[in-house]
Amino acid sequence: MSESISFEHAADFYDATRALPDEVAAKLTDALMRELARVGADRLLEVGVGTGRISRPLMRHGIRVTGCDISSAMMGRLRAELDDSHVAPDLLLADATRLPFADDSVPAALIVHVLHLVSSMTAAVAELARVIQPHGVLLQDTTRYRDDEHLDGGWVLFSEVVEDQGRTFQRRRRPEPEDVHRALVSHGAELRIVNYVTHQTRRTPRERLERVRNRVHSWTWEIPDDVFADVFPEFERRYHERFPDLDKTYPKTHINELEVWTFP
Repeated sequence: MSESISFEHAADFYDATRALPDEVAAKLTDALMRELARVGADRLLEVGVGTGRISRPLMRHGIRVTGCDISSAMMGRLRAELDDSHVAPDLLLADATRLPFADDSVPAALIVHVLHLVSSMTAAVAELARVIQPHGVLLQDTTRYRDDEHLDGGWVLFSEVVEDQGRTFQRRRRPEPEDVHRALVSHGAELRIVNYVTHQTRRTPRERLERVRNRVHSWTWEIPDDVFADVFPEFERRYHERFPDLDKTYPKTHINELEVWTFP
């Protein structure tokens, strides 16, 4: 496989830590079904299918899903969740930067929170552009956040401690949304954005701190174990300074959007 970040070790806790609220999941499914109907697609390729948390509901609506991922454990969890109400998917162990599909063979593709994890975002976008049929569609679920009160997820503060302690490690450059947009536009894709729901969650600093401690976030996986062990105590101390009341709840507004990219 490639240097893309695998969620192999996260299969057992992925759904519990990334699950969408039921109402949001239902609205996402409705939005996806509308866009598939718009282009007359009854089949879909999901790149980075994982546990199928996004595509499993589509299978219940009769969509034939082909899913690929670099983690067999994640797709194993997907298989375990299937029942007779699902159209059985085709699952392949494959990397986003080298898709095992013919040119112009896919009427619709779906990608969710994957392009920042692959070894080359531009290569993955080029592969999607290659396999999607003319006038086909790429659906990318994205979330923008508005913090009504700032609650840092951890990386900025953690990186400050790493720098202050003179520690170093190689971290990949994660593409910004603008980088992804430029790459897709370079292949002639045209964008339409569907805002399918805006909702609010509430979390405490203690919950955020524990997610860092337990290395739930994928950004923590890139940190060598010895560096993480040395840096975390000071990170925790500073986190307590920033949030003296660890059990205070802070709201966070999620603006859920579906990027609909149409290819010429």
